[in-house]
Amino acid sequence: MQSAQGNGCCHCGQPLHRADYPRKPRGCPQAARQDCNTRLSLCCAGCRRRTTPDSVRFLGRRVYLAIITMLRSSRVHGSSMEGLADVSWVTLKRWRVWWADTFPATPAGRWLGGRLPPASQSVAYPERLLQSVQADTDTDRFTAALRLLLPPV
Repeated sequence: MQSAQGNGCCHCGQPLHRADYPRKPRGCPQAARQDCNTRLSLCCAGCRRRTTPDSVRFLGRRVYLAIITMLRSSRVHGSSMEGLADVSWVTLKRWRVWWADTFPATPAGRWLGGRLPPASQSVAYPERLLQSVQADTDTDRFTAALRLLLPPV
């Protein structure tokens, strides 16, 4: 966010100002809703065009939180899944197709393709991401895996 703001507007070069906008994230626990109900964004002081830096809160324009998308799309089971939002089978199928077909063609997917450990075709990207990150706690592991999804700079 700060680096995007420091670069200024890519259209006219004017300074960028904070211009967050509301989101209604699905899959967000009630306790975290206040922290997740905005999409961090910037607006140009000159031409008024919006710049929305990459974020690990949401994956692109998706309405579910990125962590929910990653965990529910994977076939990981256990205590980490308790308390997470229920997602319809149709949505899960759409997410799994996105991870398998669309994500590998994105800049982040291409960059990660050679950096993740090899796995069989049945292992989804979210599982490979989580397996590739070493951390002391689940929270740190999930955070590091989400950061890997940001496009390379």
